[in-house]
Amino acid sequence: MLVPIEWLREYVKTDWSDEEIANTLTMSGTSVSNLITPALNGKILCALVKKVSIHPNSDKLHVCEVFDGSHTHTTVTSDMRVVEGSKVAIAFPGTTLANENIVEATSIKGVNSQVVMCSLEELGLETKSECVHQIDEDIPLGTDLIEFWKLNGKTLEIEITPNRPDCLGVIGVARELAALCRKPLEKPQISFKETDKAIADLVEISIDDVDGCPRYSAGFMESVQVKPSPIWMRRRLMNSGIRPINNIVDASNYVMLETGHPVHIFDYSKISDGHIIVRKALKDEQVLLLDEKTYSLKGIETLITDKTKILAVGGIMGAADSGVNDKTKDIVLEVAYFNPVRIRRSSKALNIKSDASYRFERGVDPNDAFFVLSRLVQIIQQLAGGIAAKGFADLYVKRIAPREVALRKSRLNLIMGTAVNDEKTEEILKSLEMESQKTSEGWKVIVPTFRPDISIEEDLIEEVGRIYGYEKISTQMPRIPAIGGGWSNLQTFRKKIREFLIASGLDETMNLSFTSSKLIEQLMKLNPVRLNNPLTEEMDCLRPSLVFGLMDSLAYNMRRQLKDVKFFEIAKVYYLENSTPTEREKIGIIMSGQLNEDDYTDQRSVSLLNLKGILDELSDHLSIKLEVEPTQIDWLVSGRSGKIILHDQPVGIIGMLSKIFNQMYDIKAEIYYMELDLEVIFKSYKTVRQLKAILNYPAVRRDISLLIPVGFSSKEIISFLNNSSEYIEKVGISDVYRGKDIPEDTISVTFYVIYRAIDRSLTDEEVNSIFENTVRQIETRFGVRRRFA
Repeated sequence: MLVPIEWLREYVKTDWSDEEIANTLTMSGTSVSNLITPALNGKILCALVKKVSIHPNSDKLHVCEVFDGSHTHTTVTSDMRVVEGSKVAIAFPGTTLANENIVEATSIKGVNSQVVMCSLEELGLETKSECVHQIDEDIPLGTDLIEFWKLNGKTLEIEITPNRPDCLGVIGVARELAALCRKPLEKPQISFKETDKAIADLVEISIDDVDGCPRYSAGFMESVQVKPSPIWMRRRLMNSGIRPINNIVDASNYVMLETGHPVHIFDYSKISDGHIIVRKALKDEQVLLLDEKTYSLKGIETLITDKTKILAVGGIMGAADSGVNDKTKDIVLEVAYFNPVRIRRSSKALNIKSDASYRFERGVDPNDAFFVLSRLVQIIQQLAGGIAAKGFADLYVKRIAPREVALRKSRLNLIMGTAVNDEKTEEILKSLEMESQKTSEGWKVIVPTFRPDISIEEDLIEEVGRIYGYEKISTQMPRIPAIGGGWSNLQTFRKKIREFLIASGLDETMNLSFTSSKLIEQLMKLNPVRLNNPLTEEMDCLRPSLVFGLMDSLAYNMRRQLKDVKFFEIAKVYYLENSTPTEREKIGIIMSGQLNEDDYTDQRSVSLLNLKGILDELSDHLSIKLEVEPTQIDWLVSGRSGKIILHDQPVGIIGMLSKIFNQMYDIKAEIYYMELDLEVIFKSYKTVRQLKAILNYPAVRRDISLLIPVGFSSKEIISFLNNSSEYIEKVGISDVYRGKDIPEDTISVTFYVIYRAIDRSLTDEEVNSIFENTVRQIETRFGVRRRFA
């Protein structure tokens, strides 16, 4: 927000410098990000045009002789409206104009131009000018116009936080400054002329949408004259970042900037029977607004209408055919209070950001309507003449009363860390326009409605603290007991998993929780958790799996020729469970490319077995048993996918991503993916590994090669071997072979079995008997046969 300092000083008479004002406001929490100095600098005087003649070498230029009260100067202009007797502002060589052009004496087609006659744009009083500004004020010749019009005043650029809507007006900032410098806040003294016509005979108000507009107030003025605004008004608007339009519109903008409460002005002739109706919009209702765009309403907006048409979208923007124009004579003045939440939703839905909606959605004062209306009438009479009807129309359906908040002296001193005497506390509260009443414990404070941010005791303590001055509180090292809570068991477990995966050669990634619903529907055929207000179309829902973020990371690397990727992520996923959004923490691992990219002797590529190896190592690391059960999963390749089981409960999936992933992400390599439910595994893992004593008796190993049909699960044979004898210590696979002498559609798998007794040495005869009997049972039970070399 831009606040001209000369405007601020009108309400607070302080001898502080501009820099002191900026610094003190910042230290109190009203952050001044910049102190803007205007570019305009140099010598600009009021002068009279004494003579105008046609340029000897151009019929599109005039040569003028201008007199500044002491000297006559020659200048050349293309503005044919400048005539003898015109009073103008002339800039001398070396002057920097508002548009940052530097004036130089120059020859224009053979005629020396010694000075420049300034336009309002060059004076910083208009965004775009077509002609020289002709002064209509009674200003003596030779007057320094930069000083006279205060064109060199500095402006505060203030960062207003969303919880401080009271500082979105100059009076609000002035209130802060007055409290800080212990000066009275001198609000404008208001007086204006009224007719005997009663407002009730001219304007009628009906509120159908009470939730959207609890209060609507209106005034009436007749016989106004629409014309350009004077210099002082233009200066303040331009320095505040508002473009001057005409005196009526400028008055409404001026009062908004001054009070922080947006107002609106309607042409009375365009309101049917003077009856204003506040209602809720109908869905798909159409309206043409002042920005010359037609909007289709969503049905959540609050509308200002008459009996036949829409006059404005309340709190956001007026309709195109209800505003003030050059022919307007009678006007209706609007000051309303709109529901901040509704304004915010409507503004976002329509994609309209206006100065009015910016203030309304943060919350304006619902109880300053008469002050704002009175000030608006006063400014319009000053700029455009006219006369007001007697009184104001006001419909306040749902009253908003000031809050009462208790402030305890003991709590104030405890939080502040210092003792603030009672007189000082009461002085600070009074300077912020808060009434306080003494109680046995402290004060009962009446918080004005222009401070919606104050609702609890700590808010009041903050107000006292920042005005009192945090720098006055002596520093003290905090006393923190040397008792640390440490990491929770879940945090320790998560760290253990992360360290294991990093040690396994994987790199950790962190991705956004958002993804595309179209992507989910195409790849997984799931109904995702959708967002009401997504950042972009590609981020319109929450991820149901970590695969989307990991695929984004993998694709990003592959597009940059980094094809050997091993990533993991530990994060939450979101899905619908009985139509209720649910979140779970998962572990996601994705791999592609070469297995050992830095070893030129190892040409192996990542495979499903490598991913399975990580799973097995993780199982051993956590002292749990994670097993893979082959299962067809829609978005994984058939025959290369499975569920991960823990205690007969599914805890994840593993497999090769289907080709549709390659197509969607434009990747040609094979991609392997595994996802585990971290929360379920956490409940089952053992923090202390179970140890076994080293046995004194030797083990005996036996190997058997079996011809197994392709597609048969070796897991069944391993499970059978594990339960085949009380002496079994370990069972596994030592070799897999397909090729010469192996029948088609079969594969040779070599199993090993290790036998050991805990109390004696097993003999070869004993082991051979057990092993041969087991092999015969396997051949009979599973329909496989032994392979002989």
